[in-house]
Amino acid sequence: MPIEASRSEVKKEPRLSTLAGPILTENLIRTSLLAIDQLMLYAFATRAAAAMSAGSQLSFFLQLIYQMPAQGASILVAQKLGAGRREEAESYALGGIALVGLFSIFVSIAYATLAGPAISLFDLEPTVHAMAVSFLVIYGGLSVFMALNIAQAAILRAWGHANDAMVANIAALACTIAGNYVALFGPFGLPVLGLRGVALSNVFGQVVAFGILSIAIRRRDIRLKWKRVGRLPGSVVSGILEIGVPTAGENISYNLSQVVITGIVSTMGTTSLAAFGLVLAIVRYVFIFGVSIGAAAQIRVGWLVGAGRAGLAKASMWRWLAMAASVAFGLALVLNLVKGSVVPIFTTDPTIRALASAIFIISIVYEPGRSMNTVVIPGLKGAGDVRFPVMIGMIFNWSIAVPGAILLGKVFGFGLVGVFAAMATDEWIRGLIMLKRWAGGRWIRQGA
Repeated sequence: MPIEASRSEVKKEPRLSTLAGPILTENLIRTSLLAIDQLMLYAFATRAAAAMSAGSQLSFFLQLIYQMPAQGASILVAQKLGAGRREEAESYALGGIALVGLFSIFVSIAYATLAGPAISLFDLEPTVHAMAVSFLVIYGGLSVFMALNIAQAAILRAWGHANDAMVANIAALACTIAGNYVALFGPFGLPVLGLRGVALSNVFGQVVAFGILSIAIRRRDIRLKWKRVGRLPGSVVSGILEIGVPTAGENISYNLSQVVITGIVSTMGTTSLAAFGLVLAIVRYVFIFGVSIGAAAQIRVGWLVGAGRAGLAKASMWRWLAMAASVAFGLALVLNLVKGSVVPIFTTDPTIRALASAIFIISIVYEPGRSMNTVVIPGLKGAGDVRFPVMIGMIFNWSIAVPGAILLGKVFGFGLVGVFAAMATDEWIRGLIMLKRWAGGRWIRQGA
Protein backbone atom coordinates (compact mmCIF):
# COMPACT_ATOMS: atom_id res chain seq x y z
CA MET A 1 0.00 0.00 0.00
CA PRO A 2 1.97 3.07 -1.16
CA ILE A 3 2.22 6.32 0.76
CA GLU A 4 1.16 9.23 -1.42
CA ALA A 5 3.61 12.08 -1.61
CA SER A 6 2.33 15.47 -0.57
CA ARG A 7 4.23 18.78 -0.64
CA SER A 8 1.28 20.76 0.60
CA GLU A 9 0.54 21.81 4.12
CA VAL A 10 -2.67 20.93 5.96
CA LYS A 11 -4.80 24.11 5.74
CA LYS A 12 -7.61 23.27 8.13
CA GLU A 13 -8.14 20.93 11.00
CA PRO A 14 -8.68 17.28 9.99
CA ARG A 15 -12.16 15.92 10.58
CA LEU A 16 -12.69 13.29 13.26
CA SER A 17 -13.77 10.72 10.67
CA THR A 18 -10.58 11.12 8.62
CA LEU A 19 -8.53 10.56 11.77
CA ALA A 20 -10.58 7.90 13.55
CA GLY A 21 -10.81 5.53 10.57
CA PRO A 22 -7.06 5.01 10.10
CA ILE A 23 -6.46 5.08 13.85
CA LEU A 24 -9.12 2.40 14.35
CA THR A 25 -7.50 0.29 11.63
CA GLU A 26 -4.10 0.80 13.23
CA ASN A 27 -5.43 -0.16 16.67
CA LEU A 28 -7.17 -3.21 15.22
CA ILE A 29 -3.85 -4.24 13.73
CA ARG A 30 -2.04 -3.81 17.03
CA THR A 31 -4.78 -5.65 18.90
CA SER A 32 -4.77 -8.40 16.29
CA LEU A 33 -1.02 -8.73 16.74
CA LEU A 34 -1.51 -9.30 20.48
CA ALA A 35 -4.36 -11.73 19.87
CA ILE A 36 -2.37 -13.63 17.24
CA ASP A 37 0.58 -13.80 19.63
CA GLN A 38 -1.74 -15.25 22.27
CA LEU A 39 -3.38 -17.66 19.82
CA MET A 40 -0.03 -18.96 18.58
CA LEU A 41 1.33 -19.21 22.09
CA TYR A 42 -1.69 -21.18 23.35
CA ALA A 43 -1.15 -23.56 20.44
CA PHE A 44 2.53 -23.76 21.38
CA ALA A 45 2.24 -24.11 25.19
CA THR A 46 -0.04 -22.79 27.97
CA ARG A 47 3.00 -21.85 30.06
CA ALA A 48 4.30 -19.70 27.21
CA ALA A 49 0.93 -17.93 27.05
CA ALA A 50 1.03 -17.27 30.81
CA ALA A 51 4.58 -15.93 30.49
CA MET A 52 3.42 -13.63 27.71
CA SER A 53 0.60 -12.34 29.93
CA ALA A 54 3.07 -11.38 32.65
CA GLY A 55 5.69 -10.00 30.27
CA SER A 56 3.20 -7.95 28.27
CA GLN A 57 2.10 -6.05 31.39
CA LEU A 58 5.66 -4.80 31.88
CA SER A 59 6.43 -4.40 28.18
CA PHE A 60 3.40 -2.12 27.84
CA PHE A 61 5.19 0.36 30.08
CA LEU A 62 7.63 0.90 27.23
CA GLN A 63 4.87 2.49 25.20
CA LEU A 64 3.77 4.63 28.13
CA ILE A 65 7.28 5.94 28.73
CA TYR A 66 7.84 6.73 25.08
CA GLN A 67 4.44 8.35 24.78
CA MET A 68 5.36 11.02 27.33
CA PRO A 69 7.37 13.21 24.94
CA ALA A 70 5.53 11.88 21.88
CA GLN A 71 2.09 12.86 23.19
CA GLY A 72 3.32 16.17 24.53
CA ALA A 73 4.77 17.02 21.12
CA SER A 74 1.65 15.78 19.33
CA ILE A 75 -0.70 17.97 21.36
CA LEU A 76 1.46 21.06 20.85
CA VAL A 77 1.89 20.33 17.14
CA ALA A 78 -1.90 20.10 16.71
CA GLN A 79 -2.46 23.34 18.61
CA LYS A 80 0.22 25.21 16.63
CA LEU A 81 -1.10 23.92 13.31
CA GLY A 82 -4.62 24.96 14.34
CA ALA A 83 -3.25 28.44 15.00
CA GLY A 84 -1.48 28.47 11.62
CA ARG A 85 2.05 28.46 13.10
CA ARG A 86 3.74 25.75 11.07
CA GLU A 87 7.38 26.51 11.91
CA GLU A 88 6.65 26.20 15.62
CA ALA A 89 4.83 22.95 14.95
CA GLU A 90 7.91 21.59 13.17
CA SER A 91 10.13 22.59 16.10
CA TYR A 92 7.91 20.70 18.51
CA ALA A 93 7.86 17.70 16.17
CA LEU A 94 11.67 17.65 16.03
CA GLY A 95 11.94 18.04 19.80
CA GLY A 96 9.46 15.24 20.43
CA ILE A 97 11.24 12.71 18.22
CA ALA A 98 14.66 13.67 19.63
CA LEU A 99 13.48 13.33 23.24
CA VAL A 100 11.89 9.95 22.57
CA GLY A 101 15.07 8.72 20.93
CA LEU A 102 17.13 9.85 23.93
CA PHE A 103 14.73 8.23 26.39
CA SER A 104 14.80 4.98 24.45
CA ILE A 105 18.54 4.49 24.95
CA PHE A 106 18.29 4.56 28.75
CA VAL A 107 15.00 2.65 28.90
CA SER A 108 16.29 -0.14 26.64
CA ILE A 109 19.37 -0.59 28.85
CA ALA A 110 17.17 -0.69 31.96
CA TYR A 111 14.86 -3.35 30.50
CA ALA A 112 17.76 -5.47 29.29
CA THR A 113 19.42 -5.48 32.72
CA LEU A 114 16.46 -5.44 35.12
CA ALA A 115 14.02 -7.83 33.43
CA GLY A 116 14.66 -10.60 35.98
CA PRO A 117 13.88 -8.57 39.12
CA ALA A 118 10.88 -6.98 37.39
CA ILE A 119 9.32 -10.32 36.44
CA SER A 120 9.92 -11.50 40.00
CA LEU A 121 7.12 -9.13 41.02
CA PHE A 122 4.77 -11.86 39.78
CA ASP A 123 4.32 -15.16 41.55
CA LEU A 124 5.20 -17.41 38.60
CA GLU A 125 6.31 -20.98 38.20
CA PRO A 126 10.09 -21.18 37.51
CA THR A 127 9.59 -22.21 33.86
CA VAL A 128 7.07 -19.43 33.23
CA HIS A 129 9.35 -16.94 34.98
CA ALA A 130 12.33 -17.84 32.78
CA MET A 131 10.31 -17.50 29.57
CA ALA A 132 8.87 -14.14 30.61
CA VAL A 133 12.35 -12.80 31.41
CA SER A 134 13.75 -13.88 28.03
CA PHE A 135 10.85 -12.17 26.27
CA LEU A 136 11.27 -8.92 28.19
CA VAL A 137 15.05 -8.73 27.74
CA ILE A 138 14.72 -8.90 23.95
CA TYR A 139 11.51 -6.91 23.50
CA GLY A 140 12.49 -4.16 25.92
CA GLY A 141 16.22 -4.17 25.32
CA LEU A 142 15.71 -3.58 21.60
CA SER A 143 12.88 -1.06 21.92
CA VAL A 144 14.63 1.90 20.29
CA PHE A 145 12.75 1.35 17.02
CA MET A 146 9.44 1.07 18.85
CA ALA A 147 10.17 4.40 20.55
CA LEU A 148 10.96 6.22 17.33
CA ASN A 149 7.89 4.70 15.67
CA ILE A 150 5.62 5.96 18.46
CA ALA A 151 7.06 9.46 18.07
CA GLN A 152 6.93 9.54 14.27
CA ALA A 153 3.40 8.15 14.16
CA ALA A 154 2.19 10.70 16.75
CA ILE A 155 3.60 13.56 14.69
CA LEU A 156 2.08 12.28 11.45
CA ARG A 157 -1.34 11.93 13.08
CA ALA A 158 -1.16 15.42 14.56
CA TRP A 159 -0.47 16.70 11.04
CA GLY A 160 -3.58 14.88 9.82
CA HIS A 161 -1.75 12.02 8.09
CA ALA A 162 -3.13 9.11 10.11
CA ASN A 163 -3.05 6.83 7.06
CA ASP A 164 0.75 6.67 7.15
CA ALA A 165 0.87 5.20 10.63
CA MET A 166 -1.75 2.68 9.55
CA VAL A 167 0.36 1.57 6.58
CA ALA A 168 3.45 1.14 8.75
CA ASN A 169 1.55 -1.02 11.24
CA ILE A 170 0.10 -3.23 8.51
CA ALA A 171 3.65 -3.95 7.37
CA ALA A 172 4.81 -4.56 10.94
CA LEU A 173 1.92 -6.96 11.56
CA ALA A 174 2.69 -9.00 8.46
CA CYS A 175 6.36 -9.32 9.41
CA THR A 176 5.55 -10.23 13.01
CA ILE A 177 3.00 -12.90 12.14
CA ALA A 178 5.44 -14.52 9.75
CA GLY A 179 8.22 -14.33 12.34
CA ASN A 180 5.99 -15.81 15.06
CA TYR A 181 5.10 -18.76 12.88
CA VAL A 182 8.74 -19.50 12.16
CA ALA A 183 9.78 -19.04 15.80
CA LEU A 184 7.05 -21.21 17.32
CA PHE A 185 6.56 -23.99 14.79
CA GLY A 186 9.93 -24.26 13.02
CA PRO A 187 8.78 -24.89 9.43
CA PHE A 188 11.24 -26.36 6.92
CA GLY A 189 13.39 -27.73 9.73
CA LEU A 190 14.17 -24.31 11.23
CA PRO A 191 14.87 -24.19 15.00
CA VAL A 192 11.96 -23.57 17.39
CA LEU A 193 12.80 -20.43 19.39
CA GLY A 194 9.62 -20.17 21.46
CA LEU A 195 8.83 -16.93 23.27
CA ARG A 196 12.27 -15.51 22.51
CA GLY A 197 11.49 -15.85 18.83
CA VAL A 198 8.16 -14.05 19.31
CA ALA A 199 10.05 -11.14 20.88
CA LEU A 200 12.53 -11.06 18.00
CA SER A 201 9.78 -11.09 15.37
CA ASN A 202 8.09 -8.15 17.13
CA VAL A 203 11.35 -6.21 17.04
CA PHE A 204 11.81 -7.00 13.33
CA GLY A 205 8.30 -5.68 12.63
CA GLN A 206 9.21 -2.43 14.41
CA VAL A 207 12.33 -2.05 12.27
CA VAL A 208 10.23 -2.34 9.12
CA ALA A 209 7.70 0.19 10.45
CA PHE A 210 10.51 2.60 11.31
CA GLY A 211 11.66 2.70 7.70
CA ILE A 212 8.14 3.33 6.39
CA LEU A 213 7.40 6.11 8.87
CA SER A 214 10.72 7.84 8.24
CA ILE A 215 9.99 7.93 4.51
CA ALA A 216 6.44 9.18 5.18
CA ILE A 217 7.65 12.17 7.20
CA ARG A 218 10.00 13.24 4.42
CA ARG A 219 7.36 12.80 1.70
CA ARG A 220 4.78 14.76 3.70
CA ASP A 221 7.17 17.74 3.74
CA ILE A 222 7.35 17.86 7.54
CA ARG A 223 10.67 19.68 7.74
CA LEU A 224 12.67 18.30 10.65
CA LYS A 225 15.91 20.28 10.76
CA TRP A 226 18.13 17.76 12.51
CA LYS A 227 21.21 19.99 12.27
CA ARG A 228 19.48 22.35 14.69
CA VAL A 229 18.35 19.75 17.18
CA GLY A 230 21.06 20.76 19.65
CA ARG A 231 19.96 24.40 19.39
CA LEU A 232 16.25 23.95 20.01
CA PRO A 233 14.89 26.60 22.38
CA GLY A 234 14.53 25.44 25.96
CA SER A 235 10.88 26.41 25.73
CA VAL A 236 10.32 23.63 23.17
CA VAL A 237 11.73 20.90 25.40
CA SER A 238 10.09 22.23 28.57
CA GLY A 239 6.77 22.68 26.76
CA ILE A 240 6.80 19.09 25.52
CA LEU A 241 7.63 17.71 28.97
CA GLU A 242 5.21 20.05 30.76
CA ILE A 243 2.34 18.52 28.79
CA GLY A 244 3.82 15.10 28.05
CA VAL A 245 4.75 14.02 31.58
CA PRO A 246 1.31 14.54 33.16
CA THR A 247 -0.38 13.33 29.95
CA ALA A 248 1.40 10.01 30.29
CA GLY A 249 1.05 10.11 34.07
CA GLU A 250 -2.62 9.14 33.91
CA ASN A 251 -1.78 6.17 31.69
CA ILE A 252 1.16 5.19 33.89
CA SER A 253 -0.99 5.23 37.04
CA TYR A 254 -3.65 3.11 35.34
CA ASN A 255 -1.24 0.58 33.89
CA LEU A 256 0.84 0.36 37.05
CA SER A 257 -2.36 -0.53 38.87
CA GLN A 258 -2.96 -3.16 36.17
CA VAL A 259 0.49 -4.63 36.84
CA VAL A 260 -0.36 -4.89 40.54
CA ILE A 261 -3.70 -6.49 39.68
CA THR A 262 -1.89 -8.94 37.40
CA GLY A 263 0.33 -9.78 40.35
CA ILE A 264 -2.78 -10.43 42.43
CA VAL A 265 -4.17 -12.68 39.70
CA SER A 266 -0.85 -14.55 39.46
CA THR A 267 -1.29 -15.66 43.08
CA MET A 268 -4.49 -17.42 41.98
CA GLY A 269 -2.48 -19.82 39.80
CA THR A 270 -1.22 -20.22 36.24
CA THR A 271 -4.71 -21.12 34.97
CA SER A 272 -6.19 -17.86 36.28
CA LEU A 273 -3.30 -15.88 34.87
CA ALA A 274 -3.71 -17.51 31.46
CA ALA A 275 -7.47 -16.79 31.55
CA PHE A 276 -6.73 -13.17 32.51
CA GLY A 277 -4.47 -12.75 29.48
CA LEU A 278 -6.99 -14.42 27.19
CA VAL A 279 -9.82 -12.14 28.35
CA LEU A 280 -7.71 -9.01 27.89
CA ALA A 281 -6.73 -10.12 24.39
CA ILE A 282 -10.38 -10.57 23.35
CA VAL A 283 -11.95 -7.63 25.22
CA ARG A 284 -9.54 -5.24 23.52
CA TYR A 285 -11.72 -5.65 20.43
CA VAL A 286 -14.65 -4.25 22.41
CA PHE A 287 -13.09 -1.05 23.74
CA ILE A 288 -10.80 -0.40 20.78
CA PHE A 289 -13.45 1.71 19.05
CA GLY A 290 -13.59 4.11 22.00
CA VAL A 291 -9.81 4.26 22.20
CA SER A 292 -9.64 5.17 18.51
CA ILE A 293 -12.28 7.89 18.81
CA GLY A 294 -10.44 9.23 21.85
CA ALA A 295 -7.13 9.40 19.98
CA ALA A 296 -8.81 11.23 17.09
CA ALA A 297 -10.66 13.52 19.53
CA GLN A 298 -7.36 14.52 21.16
CA ILE A 299 -5.98 15.71 17.81
CA ARG A 300 -9.24 17.35 16.78
CA VAL A 301 -9.61 19.19 20.09
CA GLY A 302 -5.99 20.35 19.87
CA TRP A 303 -6.59 21.87 16.43
CA LEU A 304 -9.86 23.50 17.52
CA VAL A 305 -8.40 24.96 20.73
CA GLY A 306 -5.42 26.29 18.78
CA ALA A 307 -7.82 27.94 16.33
CA GLY A 308 -9.87 29.51 19.16
CA ARG A 309 -12.91 27.26 18.57
CA ALA A 310 -13.17 25.52 21.94
CA GLY A 311 -16.96 25.89 21.90
CA LEU A 312 -17.23 23.57 18.90
CA ALA A 313 -14.95 21.05 20.60
CA LYS A 314 -17.12 21.12 23.72
CA ALA A 315 -20.33 20.48 21.80
CA SER A 316 -18.81 17.76 19.61
CA MET A 317 -17.57 15.66 22.53
CA TRP A 318 -21.07 14.49 23.47
CA ARG A 319 -21.65 13.07 20.00
CA TRP A 320 -18.26 11.33 19.98
CA LEU A 321 -18.87 9.82 23.43
CA ALA A 322 -22.38 8.61 22.59
CA MET A 323 -21.03 6.86 19.51
CA ALA A 324 -18.19 5.17 21.42
CA ALA A 325 -20.34 4.03 24.36
CA SER A 326 -23.08 2.66 22.11
CA VAL A 327 -20.63 0.63 20.06
CA ALA A 328 -18.88 -0.68 23.19
CA PHE A 329 -22.19 -1.80 24.71
CA GLY A 330 -23.27 -3.45 21.46
CA LEU A 331 -19.98 -5.26 20.98
CA ALA A 332 -20.06 -6.51 24.58
CA LEU A 333 -23.49 -7.99 23.95
CA VAL A 334 -22.31 -9.62 20.72
CA LEU A 335 -19.26 -11.04 22.51
CA ASN A 336 -21.48 -12.74 25.05
CA LEU A 337 -23.59 -14.24 22.29
CA VAL A 338 -20.60 -15.72 20.44
CA LYS A 339 -18.23 -16.45 23.32
CA GLY A 340 -19.00 -20.16 23.12
CA SER A 341 -17.40 -20.18 19.69
CA VAL A 342 -14.65 -17.60 20.27
CA VAL A 343 -12.99 -18.82 23.48
CA PRO A 344 -12.34 -22.40 22.23
CA ILE A 345 -10.27 -20.89 19.41
CA PHE A 346 -7.71 -19.90 22.03
CA THR A 347 -7.88 -22.81 24.45
CA THR A 348 -9.57 -26.14 25.10
CA ASP A 349 -8.92 -25.95 28.86
CA PRO A 350 -12.42 -26.13 30.44
CA THR A 351 -11.40 -24.10 33.52
CA ILE A 352 -10.01 -21.23 31.46
CA ARG A 353 -13.08 -21.30 29.23
CA ALA A 354 -15.44 -21.11 32.23
CA LEU A 355 -13.54 -18.22 33.82
CA ALA A 356 -13.47 -16.25 30.58
CA SER A 357 -17.17 -16.82 29.96
CA ALA A 358 -18.09 -15.43 33.41
CA ILE A 359 -15.91 -12.34 32.97
CA PHE A 360 -17.41 -11.51 29.58
CA ILE A 361 -20.80 -11.03 31.28
CA ILE A 362 -19.27 -8.23 33.39
CA SER A 363 -18.03 -6.53 30.21
CA ILE A 364 -21.62 -5.53 29.34
CA VAL A 365 -21.47 -3.08 32.26
CA TYR A 366 -17.72 -2.53 32.23
CA GLU A 367 -17.24 -1.28 28.65
CA PRO A 368 -19.68 1.69 28.51
CA GLY A 369 -18.00 3.00 31.67
CA ARG A 370 -14.59 2.55 30.13
CA SER A 371 -15.71 4.57 27.08
CA MET A 372 -16.11 7.70 29.19
CA ASN A 373 -12.43 7.53 30.05
CA THR A 374 -11.09 6.47 26.65
CA VAL A 375 -12.86 9.37 24.91
CA VAL A 376 -13.17 12.27 27.36
CA ILE A 377 -9.70 12.02 28.92
CA PRO A 378 -7.90 12.38 25.54
CA GLY A 379 -10.17 15.34 24.79
CA LEU A 380 -9.09 17.03 28.02
CA LYS A 381 -5.44 16.32 27.18
CA GLY A 382 -5.84 17.72 23.68
CA ALA A 383 -7.02 20.98 25.21
CA GLY A 384 -4.02 21.08 27.55
CA ASP A 385 -5.94 20.09 30.70
CA VAL A 386 -3.50 17.31 31.57
CA ARG A 387 -3.14 17.39 35.36
CA PHE A 388 -6.75 16.74 36.38
CA PRO A 389 -6.98 13.25 34.77
CA VAL A 390 -3.71 12.28 36.48
CA MET A 391 -4.97 13.31 39.90
CA ILE A 392 -8.29 11.47 39.52
CA GLY A 393 -6.59 8.41 38.07
CA MET A 394 -4.10 8.14 40.92
CA ILE A 395 -6.84 8.52 43.51
CA PHE A 396 -9.30 5.98 42.15
CA ASN A 397 -6.97 3.42 40.55
CA TRP A 398 -5.37 2.96 43.94
CA SER A 399 -8.38 3.40 46.21
CA ILE A 400 -10.90 1.30 44.26
CA ALA A 401 -9.39 -0.90 41.51
CA VAL A 402 -6.45 -2.40 43.40
CA PRO A 403 -8.01 -2.70 46.88
CA GLY A 404 -11.24 -3.90 45.29
CA ALA A 405 -9.39 -6.62 43.39
CA ILE A 406 -7.83 -7.83 46.64
CA LEU A 407 -11.07 -7.63 48.59
CA LEU A 408 -13.41 -9.20 46.01
CA GLY A 409 -10.89 -11.47 44.31
CA LYS A 410 -8.98 -12.82 47.30
CA VAL A 411 -10.69 -12.03 50.59
CA PHE A 412 -14.26 -12.78 49.48
CA GLY A 413 -13.08 -15.51 47.10
CA PHE A 414 -14.74 -14.35 43.87
CA GLY A 415 -11.49 -14.79 41.95
CA LEU A 416 -11.25 -13.24 38.50
CA VAL A 417 -14.91 -12.24 38.54
CA GLY A 418 -14.29 -10.13 41.65
CA VAL A 419 -11.16 -8.61 40.11
CA PHE A 420 -13.04 -7.46 37.00
CA ALA A 421 -15.96 -6.16 39.07
CA ALA A 422 -13.54 -3.92 40.99
CA MET A 423 -11.98 -2.68 37.73
CA ALA A 424 -15.41 -1.87 36.29
CA THR A 425 -16.34 0.15 39.38
CA ASP A 426 -13.16 2.19 39.03
CA GLU A 427 -13.92 2.93 35.36
CA TRP A 428 -17.46 4.16 36.06
CA ILE A 429 -16.53 6.46 38.93
CA ARG A 430 -13.61 8.04 37.08
CA GLY A 431 -15.65 8.32 33.88
CA LEU A 432 -18.48 10.23 35.55
CA ILE A 433 -15.97 12.63 37.12
CA MET A 434 -14.39 13.24 33.71
CA LEU A 435 -17.81 13.95 32.20
CA LYS A 436 -18.46 16.55 34.88
CA ARG A 437 -15.10 18.17 34.19
CA TRP A 438 -15.83 18.41 30.47
CA ALA A 439 -19.35 19.77 30.99
CA GLY A 440 -18.06 22.40 33.42
CA GLY A 441 -15.69 23.82 30.80
CA ARG A 442 -12.73 24.42 33.11
CA TRP A 443 -10.52 22.66 30.54
CA ILE A 444 -11.02 25.66 28.22
CA ARG A 445 -9.19 27.92 30.67
CA GLN A 446 -6.61 25.21 31.37
CA GLY A 447 -5.72 24.96 27.71
CA ALA A 448 -5.78 28.69 26.99
